[in-house]
Amino acid sequence: MALWTPQQCRVHIAEIGRLIYDRRFSDSAGGNISERASDGNIYMSPRYTGSRLHWQLQPEHVVCVSPEGELLEGEGELSREVKMHLAIYRHFPECGGICHAHPHNILVFASAERPLPPTSEQTDKYGTVPLTRFARAHSQDLADVVIEALLPQREKLQKHAIACLLPRHGITIAGRDLNDAYDALERLDGSAKIWIDRAVLEIADRLREESGFDTPDGVWADSGF
Repeated sequence: MALWTPQQCRVHIAEIGRLIYDRRFSDSAGGNISERASDGNIYMSPRYTGSRLHWQLQPEHVVCVSPEGELLEGEGELSREVKMHLAIYRHFPECGGICHAHPHNILVFASAERPLPPTSEQTDKYGTVPLTRFARAHSQDLADVVIEALLPQREKLQKHAIACLLPRHGITIAGRDLNDAYDALERLDGSAKIWIDRAVLEIADRLREESGFDTPDGVWADSGF
């Protein structure tokens, strides 16, 4: 996909950041997003995007970093997960945008340290999203385990975003551009919610069988519950 100009990236990152927070795909605890621009540099949400800005990003908040990690533009500090972002861009030249987030439904799987299976046609293409080995946040080790989890999915990145879950942490998604990464974020969090809701239905089904409970008109039984 064609890369955007630096100013387009600044505006786009601000828009996507606000959307992520409004839809509860990340929180004040953090998360970070980035996009590769046509000048070859990386434009990224700054440190404290969650805790101080509450994801209400403006284009001027976005920082610019070289592929080598040098802060080139912006008054804010670099995100502490910059190592992970730069490692992905370095290993995947075809990657144009990254979302690292703490979505409420996906966090259930990350906390339970379980991979996320697909639940519908909307997420079948991603397959089961793998879980990385544990690594501490903000570390080079985290960047390394993310690359380890994404490399086997490389071929898929030609068609859509790829992702991995971070144990007790969140999710990292590499896309052909930032829109691609965000699209996967929304679909995968929806997939996690479907799994959680299905579990609730299965529990309700067992309780109905054990208690003999049904609605007066037999709706549960007629529906297969």
